[in-house]
Amino acid sequence: MTIRQKAAQMTQMDIYSMMNGDERDPKKALKRDVVARYAREGVGSILNSPFAGGPVGGRTGWNANEWREVISQIHQIYKEEGAAVPMLYGVDTIHGATYVQGATLFGQPISAAASFNNELVYRMGVVAAKDTLNAGIPWIFSPVLGIAVQPKWSRVYETFGEDPLVSSVMGSALIKGLQSSGKVAACMKHFIGYSNVREGLDRADNVITDWELVNYYAPSFLAAVRAGVRTAMESYVSVNGVPVIASKKLLVDLLRNDMNFTGLLVSDY
Repeated sequence: MTIRQKAAQMTQMDIYSMMNGDERDPKKALKRDVVARYAREGVGSILNSPFAGGPVGGRTGWNANEWREVISQIHQIYKEEGAAVPMLYGVDTIHGATYVQGATLFGQPISAAASFNNELVYRMGVVAAKDTLNAGIPWIFSPVLGIAVQPKWSRVYETFGEDPLVSSVMGSALIKGLQSSGKVAACMKHFIGYSNVREGLDRADNVITDWELVNYYAPSFLAAVRAGVRTAMESYVSVNGVPVIASKKLLVDLLRNDMNFTGLLVSDY
C-alpha cells in the first residue's frame, strides 16, 4: 500500500457525512457518491448512528434489518469501486445495542458493577454483541475502563465504579462475552486517566502521578489486555500537560511495551 492508502486506511468517517437527509428509508439514506469517494480513497472505517444526535424525520433509529441494508450497500459500493480493504463499521454499545431498535437494553455499567456478578456481566456482553452483529456491525466501542474518581464527571455511569479490582473483573467479563462468538471486536476505552478530569470538565488536562497511573488507573486496562481485548481507544485529554494521543510514554512504553497490547489502537472522536 502507498503512504496515501495507509493514511486513508487509518481514517474513520462519521456516517453523518454520507447521509442524504432522508434516513426514514434505509434504502435511500446514503449519498452513494460520497461513499464511492471514500471507497476510492480507501477510508478504513465508519462509525456512529445517524440518530445519535436525536430523531431524524420522525424516526429515532433503525432496526437490525435496516442497519444491515445500509451497511450492505456500503460494502457493495466499496467492492464496486475496487477498494483494496473492506470497510470496518463500529458503534458504541455501552449497555446493550442502544443504536439498534428492538435490541435488548441493560442497566448502565455502574449498575452492573454493583451486582458484583461477573457471570451476569459476561452474559450481558454475549447478548449485546449478538444484537450489534445482527445489525451488521462487528466492532464495539466498549467497555469503559476508566476509574470513577471525579463525581462531577458526566460519564461516571459508563464506568464500573471507583475500585480498580471491580473494574478489572467486570471489564474482563464483558470483553470475554462481547468477543465470545469470535466475530466481534471489543474496544477498551479510554486509555488512560480520562476519568480524573478537573472540576468534572469532560476534556481537560489531568494531573496524575506515575504511581497513581500505574497502580490505580492501569490495572483495569492490563486485565482487559490479558482477557484478549482486540482493540483500544485512547483518550482525548492530556495527562500532565501532554495529550494522550501524542504521548509515547503512555501509548508505546506503557500500553504496547509494558502491557504487551498488540491490537488496533483508535483515537476517540
